[in-house]
Amino acid sequence: MKSIRLLLTIFFDLTLVGVSVHAEESISFRPQLTGRDALAEWSLDGSGSWTVIDGKLVLEKAGKPAGPIRRPAPLAILKTDPLKRVTLKAEVRSTAPQDVLRRDVNLIFDYESPSRFYYVHLSGVTDAVHHGIFLVADADRRRIDDGNGQPQLKDQDWHRVRLERDGTTGRIEVYVDGSKAPVLVASDTTIRTGRVGLGSFDDTGEFSKIEITGSK
Repeated sequence: MKSIRLLLTIFFDLTLVGVSVHAEESISFRPQLTGRDALAEWSLDGSGSWTVIDGKLVLEKAGKPAGPIRRPAPLAILKTDPLKRVTLKAEVRSTAPQDVLRRDVNLIFDYESPSRFYYVHLSGVTDAVHHGIFLVADADRRRIDDGNGQPQLKDQDWHRVRLERDGTTGRIEVYVDGSKAPVLVASDTTIRTGRVGLGSFDDTGEFSKIEITGSK
């Protein structure tokens, strides 16, 4: 009898292990940034004008925020399955004129719909609505970090960015140009899963060397 109970316990434990191992499916993806059909890998949300040229995703015409809620205007969202955990790496640069102090580029994550997603706003100025981590949840965008991040986008140079998101714990961390510590941090679980993308609130920009790894 004890042997049977032991075998049942071992079987039950192995079954639980199997469930935990196979519950999440990992993915690794690099969007194509060459060729005539490269833009077809993206869902374009909002205004603005996008193209793909010379290995870059280019926001060539700025969008204008409009509609019932205040949110970034032009977004390009990758056509992937929703992800629960994700790392988004890219090289980004603002092409706004040099005299635009509040220039910005955005990293989009947990995108469910045009009115439900998070975004990282990298800018040349930190204030109430610039340079931070924001939530759009069927209402005007709302800051969810502490609002004390140092501006990272003061020029038209290329910058290496890395976004780490865990929808289970709510962790959000942003690294720029190889920083050892995150330059922006927040925690929120309003939305736990979704797609990733790139954009700007109302400027132009370029994105290259885009890489997404994560799990469903």
